Amino acid sequence: MAIIAQRDQETIRNSFEEQMVGDVEIVMFTERPSPIILPFRGQCETCEDTERLLSEVAELSDKIKLTVHQLSTSGEEAASYGIDRVPAFVLKGAARGQVRFFGIPSGYEFSAFLADLIDTSRGSTDLSQATKEYLGTLTEDVNLKVFTTPT
Repeated sequence: MAIIAQRDQETIRNSFEEQMVGDVEIVMFTERPSPIILPFRGQCETCEDTERLLSEVAELSDKIKLTVHQLSTSGEEAASYGIDRVPAFVLKGAARGQVRFFGIPSGYEFSAFLADLIDTSRGSTDLSQATKEYLGTLTEDVNLKVFTTPT
């Protein structure tokens, strides 16, 4: 059974067709369930659902490619993206920056995730000109973190 309802898939597909410009790669880091219980490492409760959701989204546009890595075997690559826990993924597109998500983008996070996919494909955002000008005056890199909760 699909995570995204058929009607919603059509809406998202149409939105991608109308708004996406360039290709986007979703680089996901996950961990597979282990048959061995290790006391220092718990099971990832949302990794499978996150991968399934991202896979469904990637199937809605030929401009989206999903690449999945195991954190335990891709440590250097994960570190290059600032990934240290799972599930996590990075959106890569035309822009210099990158968008990282930790956890499953469900509930309120799902619409933000879809908007970020579109922005990443464009290599730009809908920020006001005044905001863009202000950001252009910054002389150092900025690490912006946005936390979203469904409450």
